[in-house]
Amino acid sequence: FCMQVDSGDGLPVPGLVIEFSTVITDGLNLFGNPLAPADSYFSPSSFANKIHAVGIAFNGYKGMTDPNSNSNTVGGAGGTTPATPGGGFLDPSGLSATPYVYLVPVGVDSMRSPPLGDAGGVRSWNVQDVAVPMPFNIGASELNSKKLWQSSDSLSEELFTIRKHQAFRAVSTASVFNDNPEMLADNYTNTRLIGRSVWNSKWKLVIPGRSLLNDPDEGLDRFIQTVNDIQVHFHTYSYSGN
Repeated sequence: FCMQVDSGDGLPVPGLVIEFSTVITDGLNLFGNPLAPADSYFSPSSFANKIHAVGIAFNGYKGMTDPNSNSNTVGGAGGTTPATPGGGFLDPSGLSATPYVYLVPVGVDSMRSPPLGDAGGVRSWNVQDVAVPMPFNIGASELNSKKLWQSSDSLSEELFTIRKHQAFRAVSTASVFNDNPEMLADNYTNTRLIGRSVWNSKWKLVIPGRSLLNDPDEGLDRFIQTVNDIQVHFHTYSYSGN
């Protein structure tokens, strides 16, 4: 499900794969645990809670370069924001300034049916995100008047190829997303998941070691020793269904 994750030499790729699930139910937080102080959850009064963009934050990460929170203000005034002073390369626990991750839904999407009162059922879908290529138009045919495809030999590429996900940059704390709402449209969040349900039975967070250090195994060791929390940021929209 991940683009360009294979190193091409046939060897296993060092990295972390963290699996978790999300749920939208009264009394439970987003991860299906009893709702506690400071927890977050989505209201079941919206029959559909869908993703616009997602982001990942690594609390405790050493050496992260976050976007400047005042860059728009300074730029609007005609100034230039100076670069953050370096020196992180001297930290024995330091990692790359720009770690990249993949966040992929591989489980079942669930949403509630639009309620006809105060109760609505839960419906689930196994979403297969695949590509349907156009056939070779050798004779300038009117493709809209033909069947989708006549023969696999007539297609420009393999039928129903899995559409893989690109990597996107993580940040050091989820507060960065609140301080920089303009980042929702750039590579600090993943808009590839737009339209997918927040409620999914299995997610996979993939952290390749080679985006942490030249030596991926050393990078993973430092990551495990320093990062104390991983936060997921959802930018969503919803429908009430009535």
